[in-house]
Amino acid sequence: MGIELVILGIGVGTLSGFFGIGGGTVSVPVLLYLGFDIKEAIGISITQMVAGSLMAAWIHHKNQTYAIGDIKYFGYGGILGAVVGGFLVKVLHSDALEWLFLSIVAFTLGRLALSSPEPTRTEVVNRPLYTLVGSVIGVFSGMLGVGGSILMTPILVSFMGFPLKKASAVGHFFVIFSSVSALATLLWLGMVNLEAGLTMALSSLFGIMAGIWLLHRVKVTYYKQILVVFYIIIFAITAYKLITG
Repeated sequence: MGIELVILGIGVGTLSGFFGIGGGTVSVPVLLYLGFDIKEAIGISITQMVAGSLMAAWIHHKNQTYAIGDIKYFGYGGILGAVVGGFLVKVLHSDALEWLFLSIVAFTLGRLALSSPEPTRTEVVNRPLYTLVGSVIGVFSGMLGVGGSILMTPILVSFMGFPLKKASAVGHFFVIFSSVSALATLLWLGMVNLEAGLTMALSSLFGIMAGIWLLHRVKVTYYKQILVVFYIIIFAITAYKLITG
């Protein structure tokens, strides 16, 4: 199982860096196929996201992709929301979590398909709103083992006027807060396979660097098309797993 987790970590890291996702959208379905149950997969996924998001945020900071000043309020909200979500993992049935995960992917796919890759409105700057949005997304992060950028990116692009690539980078920054909070909660509840999680986390760092390098070299129009195709694939994999049991 170790080599599979290393390969998965590198692959997830590359996709995470390129798409600005925490990695749970990929790692949770694949971990299910590897034989982990949904709750164990969530714990492993969140462990990987902590390491990956820290590496990604450091690289984006060096590249000056965004200014942290106002953006950090998304993260503050995410801390509280992720704690609530982590407790909900403990009480909700696994089937409910899997169907909720599928619903989130479907929502994201729809919003991205209809959105423009270039901003069509002025970028919204509102710290209380950032905190509220972060709190709501944080709940889903803690529940589903996703970093939150799967929701953050389409919300920032569709409703708040953020450019697509900037929204992707902000999503990565948000993952730091939501994933650390969720991991602390799940560790306290005894729901994390640390050996598997750390194996994926360390191997994913190499992929993160490669993914961000690719991100800055793809035209934004092509980037949106690739992003939509990516979400279609994740939706299909997860739906197949749920339907076939």
